[in-house]
Amino acid sequence: MITFKEYFEGEETHETVALLPGGYKPPTKGHYNAFKYILQDADKGVILIGKKERDGITADQARDIWEVYARYLGKPIEVAIAGVTPVRSVYEFADANKDIKIIVGAGDKDEDVKRYEYFEKNIEKYPLVQVVKIPMQEEGISGTQTRNMIADDISTAVDYFTPEEINQTDKDVIKDILSA
Repeated sequence: MITFKEYFEGEETHETVALLPGGYKPPTKGHYNAFKYILQDADKGVILIGKKERDGITADQARDIWEVYARYLGKPIEVAIAGVTPVRSVYEFADANKDIKIIVGAGDKDEDVKRYEYFEKNIEKYPLVQVVKIPMQEEGISGTQTRNMIADDISTAVDYFTPEEINQTDKDVIKDILSA
């Protein structure tokens, strides 16, 4: 049964935000396409980056590369480095934003969906949170292989791991980010 207010004001609408937490050292075309997958049903997106360095690639570099990618996504994107972990940042975001719909992207790797079981077990507290298992993107492009390629030949690596939409000027920007 709908309330008197809902009858006269119409169906209540909520802003929808897609969250994609991860390490992203560096963010690859697989990560980019995974984000596009959940972003299609959202008004805007938030990338939450792990703060740990991996093989010389920092959280700041990952953030800067995501900011290049964000220009190609067609929706407002916020890129943030997680305070503790990206998963914890998802829970903090959900607790601070109970009035918006949240789509949390979880990968196939390491059974990521299990990290968000608390939302399902507490659906009455988080009725607007949806955890989406994202199918494998780009045949499982490897972060480790990508980092090894960056160490060997940065130009070849950037061509390998960046999304096809990224133009050469922005690929050069990404090379500069990784060379810093």
